[in-house]
Amino acid sequence: MEIQMKLIVFSLVCLCYGQAAKILVLFPHASESHFAVMRTLVTELASREHNVTVYTGHGLGEHLENVTETIIPEYPFWSNLQKHAAPKGNLADLGKLSTESLRKSLAVVGANALDHFLSQEPLQRLLKQSTVEFDFDVIILDYFYTEALLALGHFHQKPIVGIVSTDFGNYMEAVQESMVPAACSPIEFDHYIPTLGFSARLGNIRECIARRKRFAKDHFGAQEQLIAKHFKLKSTVPELQANQLSLLLLNSHVPLMTPRPSVQQIVPAGGLHIRGPRELPWNIKRFLEEARAGAIYLQLGNEQPCGQLPKLKLEALFAFFAARKERFIWSCHDVKALERLPKNVMIQHAVPQIDILAHPRVKAFIMNGDLLSLQEGIVRNVPTLGLPIFQNERQNMDLAVKLGVGLKLEQDNVTAASLSWAADRLLQEPQYQVTIRDVSLEFRDRPLGALASAMFWVNYVARHKGGAAIRTRGVGISSTQLHLFDLFLFYFGVASFFVGLLVALCFVAIFVWKKKISSKNTKLN
Repeated sequence: MEIQMKLIVFSLVCLCYGQAAKILVLFPHASESHFAVMRTLVTELASREHNVTVYTGHGLGEHLENVTETIIPEYPFWSNLQKHAAPKGNLADLGKLSTESLRKSLAVVGANALDHFLSQEPLQRLLKQSTVEFDFDVIILDYFYTEALLALGHFHQKPIVGIVSTDFGNYMEAVQESMVPAACSPIEFDHYIPTLGFSARLGNIRECIARRKRFAKDHFGAQEQLIAKHFKLKSTVPELQANQLSLLLLNSHVPLMTPRPSVQQIVPAGGLHIRGPRELPWNIKRFLEEARAGAIYLQLGNEQPCGQLPKLKLEALFAFFAARKERFIWSCHDVKALERLPKNVMIQHAVPQIDILAHPRVKAFIMNGDLLSLQEGIVRNVPTLGLPIFQNERQNMDLAVKLGVGLKLEQDNVTAASLSWAADRLLQEPQYQVTIRDVSLEFRDRPLGALASAMFWVNYVARHKGGAAIRTRGVGISSTQLHLFDLFLFYFGVASFFVGLLVALCFVAIFVWKKKISSKNTKLN
């Protein structure tokens, strides 16, 4: 009887929370790694009977009955970013730019990429739909230089869920600051201390205000031009964020993010793209199972083909491979461009990374330092060796070193000897295996799993009037209001008035008193 009652309650809960919704997913970005997050979310939405329409440059890789997929020609994001930011250099030169210079180039190229996306015929047909034709309940978008898409929700009065897959170029700092109506707090993990003195707080506020102004000028300005061009709307990004952005899913979680003030509509869901392990392709499975000395997996990023790696770096990798007993699986987009590979190396295109990392023979992970790969290595208990290029990748690997789950080599120190030194430490020193299990447990320790948490809040927005109850008042306010400068000026003015009044009364009293004394002296004379 008790079991029957539990089944009845479970069925009622499923009926209450399982109402199908029509969801529009927009993914303009060129990054395949970013789309891994969106792909997992779309697949899960479809499995829960939601009807999903997807516009993206990447394929889902499987047919789902209740998913309509429209492939948009990709914009060459990384090559154009290189041409804009380092026209006389290569991709590695982008990593040498200052954060401010890189952010300016990202704002320009990000706006151009979104303009390309919105100019395609399928998107033009979508933008021209009337409110009656546009029958979606929720819009989900990749929130990476795509704020102009908030205007679509404004035009049709539909709630928007944003997904931030990375903190590339400190982009997340500006997003966080524009969403949190509180005094500025330290954002980068290496600057975090429990208490802040006066000078530290003053410096944080100055940096916060300067960053917000630069971000608004360079990035929001470009996005607002797209809003006017494609939506014929005169509105600012902060206004649209305050009114249309119902939920922001962050692909991060402690201990991989700094504790900071947040609001209810910002939900940490780090690792939501990481599913359970599946069966590996037969050739990869056999290659790994025959690796008696263990295996090391390599993935150096999707931005640069392996054949275009600097010559010295490529030679160092080849010498490193040849000198090791372990087997190597290298995920690379241009598998035919690499020749004279050592026999212990398998090079593959588009391998199931999270499944390879789950194999017990894989003992280390060599990567570029992106956040998603770091999360996957931690969840699969595989220590990482980072060869970062960009500033955010360096920060991620600095965090990995601080947590004790990885090592980092700078680009000018990538040699066969340094690679072997790092690999020996990760493979032979037991503290890395012990520490990464503790960090993995902490990263996964939450009331709901990452994907389940994200799904709950997406469903919440769909069920409850776009999540109006969790939208925080004051989101998108100016820096003056954010830091209460106008109130301080008001109170300073009031205090100054009363102090001035008190001083004036004192002067009047002294003047009257002196006048009385003077008159008394005159009478005595």
